[in-house]
Amino acid sequence: MSERPAVLRRLETGDAPLFARLVASDQWRWATARMNLESFGLQSAYMTLWGAFTAGETALCGVLTRFTNTVVVVDMAGECAPLFAEMINAEIGVAGVRGTLETVAALCPYLQKYQVSAQEDSFYMALRQPPQCAPHVMALARPMVASDLEKLVSLYSCAGPMYRSRANLLPKVGRERGFAVEESATPLHPARIVSCALMNSEGSEAGMIGGVFTLPDARGKGYAEACVSAISQDLQNAGKVPTLFYENPIAGRIYSRIGFERVGHWKLLYLVPRPGVK
Repeated sequence: MSERPAVLRRLETGDAPLFARLVASDQWRWATARMNLESFGLQSAYMTLWGAFTAGETALCGVLTRFTNTVVVVDMAGECAPLFAEMINAEIGVAGVRGTLETVAALCPYLQKYQVSAQEDSFYMALRQPPQCAPHVMALARPMVASDLEKLVSLYSCAGPMYRSRANLLPKVGRERGFAVEESATPLHPARIVSCALMNSEGSEAGMIGGVFTLPDARGKGYAEACVSAISQDLQNAGKVPTLFYENPIAGRIYSRIGFERVGHWKLLYLVPRPGVK
């Protein structure tokens, strides 16, 4: 893009043509922003969408999404980093930044209020073929139902960084796509959900799978493969492409075995406040 970004402001309804033009320029780079917009809209208590515009606002160059304590940044080659950093430096309670590799690399030198405590490579994947999962394995997973709420709250209370609160799960369970594996009661455990895959967002053409978690003592049985394959097939039956992110190489191997392919290299930064900076 010949023009440089000059203005960062919240996206408005009238920006739809510029947003559509941006999305059309690179399907996978902008897929997450499109799904978030289609899932939550512009007036959402869950997230806010900001756009980086050229002077005169004749073109849209990048998108910043603020969730509760996480910011997602995407542009073409890091050209929006100064504007994105200015926004992040003004925000309270940012604990992490996820973004396309070039964007995050360019962003780091401009961070003043926060410093990076850790970072991970994050890979964006898409499934453009039927899930390569044996039928008897996929059959281990079943759709979530409303009565699963308490068991899912219990499951995700053990999930560490993938923790989902009751408030987060309540609007999903029984209302959105989700697949779980439930083990019957044993002398050691009551009946319990031991593995699950949820939807983070879902648009008109693709869906973002998230919350893939299996209890440690139930791993190695194909449960995560079953849940991800089942929710992927459900998305494909609706004419949508399943997508997801992974940082854990073990998870990446599972997703690759199912048939997911990398379509983007992203970076995940964990932030803490910089001492002495307000």
